[in-house]
Amino acid sequence: MPKRPPWPTATLASPLLFVALQGCASPMTSTNAVYPPPGHFPPGLNRLMDGPLRFWQHSLGIYCFRTWGCRISYGGEIVEEHDFGQWQPPAEEVSPDVRERMRGHRGQYRNFRGPLVVTWRDSNRTSRHLEIDLARVFADGLIRHSVPEEDIAPGYSIGDPAIIVEVDDTVVRLHMRTLLPLKQRRDPNNPASASVESLVQVFEQAGDTP
Repeated sequence: MPKRPPWPTATLASPLLFVALQGCASPMTSTNAVYPPPGHFPPGLNRLMDGPLRFWQHSLGIYCFRTWGCRISYGGEIVEEHDFGQWQPPAEEVSPDVRERMRGHRGQYRNFRGPLVVTWRDSNRTSRHLEIDLARVFADGLIRHSVPEEDIAPGYSIGDPAIIVEVDDTVVRLHMRTLLPLKQRRDPNNPASASVESLVQVFEQAGDTP
């Protein structure tokens, strides 16, 4: 199998709040370099036995709670839009476990197509705006997950993760959901327990006001 090319190292200078809840991923470092290198796409399988788990493309999930309207664009394309006169209820009213069930339901995007721009009104109808550079948030290109490395089956390919965008009242959170194969079934009698879906928060920041 061909080896992956070297990846850019990083130096992050950003006021953003990162919650590095990850398994095999090392602490987040960043760089001014572009990730991934222009024109690059991996030639091989993404397996733990080959090195740290990385991702080169992703889907998006969009969820808005406790807001008046919500508009999200990615790389200049509107991917979600609710009228600013339309109330988006709290997560608990949608479903008690809605956050555990958040998934990517939009597209398959190569890393990274441009800024993620979020515009909304919070529960007090205050206008808010936030622009997020995913290439900086995920500057090292590592998949964020909460599964111990020793539990992951090393010879299986890891699929593309989902980046979940959650707008909740005054803040925007980013989560990553990834399906990971396990060395052993969680339930020996259930073949479906041979993998687990990991959902971790990786970013949180309040929106700017006028």
